[in-house]
Amino acid sequence: MVTTLVPDQNTNGALIGGIQVDVTYPSSVSMPGTQFLPVGDPANPATLIVLRTSNPPDGIDLYDSLITFFDADSAPPLTLKTLLTLNQTANLFFNQVVPFERARFTCTAGSALTAANFTCTVSSENDSIGRAIPSNQRPACQLVLSNPS
Repeated sequence: MVTTLVPDQNTNGALIGGIQVDVTYPSSVSMPGTQFLPVGDPANPATLIVLRTSNPPDGIDLYDSLITFFDADSAPPLTLKTLLTLNQTANLFFNQVVPFERARFTCTAGSALTAANFTCTVSSENDSIGRAIPSNQRPACQLVLSNPS
């Protein structure tokens, strides 16, 4: 599954200091591991969760942060929570579409899945000096299912 953060005309354009993105998923899939998950090497194809923006031409580096991946899978809603506490040099502004995350779930054989089986929300966001960004000024999440690569 691939997550992209999509700003609109209402999205706050301040330098972002922290963000939490929550992806809920159906019981027909699972994330190997539970609770705190490791931050693996994004260049390693076996890494289950990777941040998708790491200093491309736009200058954003999501890895320039304290990263927490947390799998809340003991009771519904099953949720993969990604929390970033960004350094100012991460350069995250929502003035453009931001490729955010790729997560590889284990699927139950025979399960028919669509992106509608998953939900995504930016559950919290702060600017670089710690002020909370109101929910109506956060970017929208866009989810796409993809085959493992």
